[in-house]
Amino acid sequence: MIAGKYKTLFFDWDKTLSYSRFWERLEDPQNPHNREGEVISHFLFHENRELLAPWMRGELYTHDILTQISEQTGIDYNFIRKELEHSCRNMRFVSDEITHLIRKVRNTGVRCVIATDNMDTFREFTIPHMKLDYLFDDFLISCELGVLKFEADKEHRRIPFFDAYLKENNLNYSDVVLFDDCVDDGFYHDIGFQIVQVTKPHDLITHLGYFLSIIFPSEDHP
Repeated sequence: MIAGKYKTLFFDWDKTLSYSRFWERLEDPQNPHNREGEVISHFLFHENRELLAPWMRGELYTHDILTQISEQTGIDYNFIRKELEHSCRNMRFVSDEITHLIRKVRNTGVRCVIATDNMDTFREFTIPHMKLDYLFDDFLISCELGVLKFEADKEHRRIPFFDAYLKENNLNYSDVVLFDDCVDDGFYHDIGFQIVQVTKPHDLITHLGYFLSIIFPSEDHP
């Protein structure tokens, strides 16, 4: 569990704040384009997973990825893009309680920042449509930083994904905590950067409720 001493809380997106997926509505067996969805998913997430990291580092753009999918599968590029945009614009939080809890944490003076290994679609579609910029203080997105979250510089005991932001905001590793469904090999912990692993949809609600209970012990929290 976390203590109530942190100045900034970082939140992973996928499988922490949200379980929404790319091309999600194509997964519905009743969708007339379900077969195209299966082909797209198999091509990108099974046969060509090596494309994902460069996409998330910003070395490849959405146009590059969709062009490859279209050329290799024969599915119309505009259809692939339209369905991707729809899924990105219609992502949802893991719980309706998230909005209230984030606002309550921010009202204590603690900053809430999304820290995500993600693609250019996140800034272009998800943030504006979900109005995330009204809810969170900032966004660290791997495709804009050119590095993934757990690509640490162990030789120099640095975390390139986070270090520039921490320096700009006069924060130490001990001032922050990351909520994430993934954890690293222990290096973060060794240098004093805490990760709280979120393994189930309701875990984040529990952790935020605990955090708030330390600050406001007389109130009821989730």
